[in-house]
Amino acid sequence: MLDAMKYYGKYKWIRIILIFILGLSYWIISKEIKPLNCIIPADYTAFKSVRDSIEELEGHKPKPIESLTIEELWLYYAINPCYLPLIADSSLWEPGTKIGFKYSDLFNDSLSEGHSYSNRYLVGDFNVVDLKSNNRQTNEIYPKLESLTEFASFPPDLINQLDTIQYGTAEYDSLIAEIKIRLPESSWIFLNFIDKVWKYKMLPINREYSISWNTLYATGQSIVLCEACKDTLIMIGRFATSAKRLDIGNRYDAEGNIAEYYLESLPIGNRRRYYAGLNIITSKNWEWRRVYDSLDLKRDTEVGGGYRHIVMYRDKVELPNFLLITPSKNYPNAMVNNGIHEVALSDVARGMLGTANSLGCLRVSDFAAKFLRWWVPLNCKLFIAYNDTCYHKAIEYEGQIEDYLPFKTEKEGNEFRKWINTYHPLYADILQIDTTGSHRNGYIIDGYFYFKNEYNEYRKTQKISQ
Repeated sequence: MLDAMKYYGKYKWIRIILIFILGLSYWIISKEIKPLNCIIPADYTAFKSVRDSIEELEGHKPKPIESLTIEELWLYYAINPCYLPLIADSSLWEPGTKIGFKYSDLFNDSLSEGHSYSNRYLVGDFNVVDLKSNNRQTNEIYPKLESLTEFASFPPDLINQLDTIQYGTAEYDSLIAEIKIRLPESSWIFLNFIDKVWKYKMLPINREYSISWNTLYATGQSIVLCEACKDTLIMIGRFATSAKRLDIGNRYDAEGNIAEYYLESLPIGNRRRYYAGLNIITSKNWEWRRVYDSLDLKRDTEVGGGYRHIVMYRDKVELPNFLLITPSKNYPNAMVNNGIHEVALSDVARGMLGTANSLGCLRVSDFAAKFLRWWVPLNCKLFIAYNDTCYHKAIEYEGQIEDYLPFKTEKEGNEFRKWINTYHPLYADILQIDTTGSHRNGYIIDGYFYFKNEYNEYRKTQKISQ
């Protein structure tokens, strides 16, 4: 017994030290950010492992994200804008503020470490031209249901059908009936999402340029939906947006009354502080079009919170699905009370998505606003980065502006109006496209870019039949 006590005393401190080291190691490991439930889609080759092509090109071995060089990050960004916040290049950020962020900075600070949505973040990618002044163009990427953790447990065949079948068709109605039969316990979650969000999906916008009056503009501004998944940044989707270009000025008219007018005021140069590099989505609001019910409340609870409140501009104009953007405290001079919302203040603005054209808020399409309202967790981070010289650019062109408009005359515009109201009445209603009106109206310009391939094929068949 005495010998045993001597042995224990001799090695007691060694054991204590070992236990301490093991405990410290466990604590360090447990504090590492390990996002759960990451889903890498099977066809992620379209914009996934940008590393694969770069490594094949340059012949280097895979690296952890935080060891990538600026040059490598620029290459990744060209394919996947989710890497933009990590680029420590002073040309992208407001002078005197943080130049680039770390991988750990991407995560939501309010949700628990193991929360399914703590790894979601947004990127405001506002460059419309690249560093060589080439027009980047607008190419939206709509989220695929198979990439959403919310539906990971749902039958893959149902998910795939919903990704491809058009709302309002007989096939769609048949699919809804099948969902109710095969998912008797959980179909209500799925069906509420379809009714409140997914049925508003149209075709992604693919636009070479934007048109305003007699000017062509480079296009490419977007809001990117991202997930940090281990050492891979996944782009869930990309929506066209319009960031700030305008301010409101006052002047006296001929009768001496004060009249408002728009003037250009870009957030570059001395006004670069307008947009903070790091922002938080601190409030999620609703819209008149949809009824907010108990299922929507349940969804808001899952993602950290949300409100049925509807935000109005000057108490007159609804800003649907308004997501309040609050600048980080490290950007005390940034503008507050901006938000992300559906285009609402101007019909021309709908045809300008992808190009700077707002008073400060980030304007998006109807579907984008609804999906963001559903997908974004409360206190999600929004990183905004852009080069002053790449933010906004008018394009020189030859001939008349009508040569670049989808419709040359009001008659041509009305033909499209009739077509979309006949073959896509739901979307005509969403886009607020009447059967007659101006051929330069931003609503039908947007509608054309949604359905241009289908409409052009229709016109070909009409000419052949004639």
